[in-house]
Amino acid sequence: MPSPRTARAAALFAASFVLTACGASAASSRPSPTGPPATTPAPTPAPTDTPPPTGTAIHLVKDCSTYTAEIPTYCVITSTDYPPIPIGAKVNYLGPLLDNPHFLSSNALIDDAHGNTATGYCIFDDRPGEARGFCTFWAGTGSLAGFTAIMKVSIDSIGAWHLDGEYYGTTPTPGPS
Repeated sequence: MPSPRTARAAALFAASFVLTACGASAASSRPSPTGPPATTPAPTPAPTDTPPPTGTAIHLVKDCSTYTAEIPTYCVITSTDYPPIPIGAKVNYLGPLLDNPHFLSSNALIDDAHGNTATGYCIFDDRPGEARGFCTFWAGTGSLAGFTAIMKVSIDSIGAWHLDGEYYGTTPTPGPS
């Protein structure tokens, strides 16, 4: 029968053996600081359908004389260089924040009343002298299916609102008017 001292020594030896083996195994699975081992093939980048970083220019003008600051409210497109969003289309503002005297923060939906819509979000800084904002659109239906755009928002000296930016992807065909 081994002495207690011999039993403890054997247990410590076994534990250190197990820890050393685990450490060696973990160390061999870690990547080398200089790169992967020569036998490991380099990862192949996955193919993507990422659109190019620049888009096609878009310019819309809207009249917001119908805007009430109550959910929902809307403005009307009065000028466009993008046929799928015709003059007369409504830019509906659905909240959550439409009546703050300093800024607007709202879900937005462009709707041409013929089944063509674009879904997005707008934020606008309405402090005196600032009058600037930003809208993004990322989805749509009908002729605006797949519509993606990013636009700066400004207001001119006569009160017309301008949305200037870029849209990405293929140009959709105009919907029925």
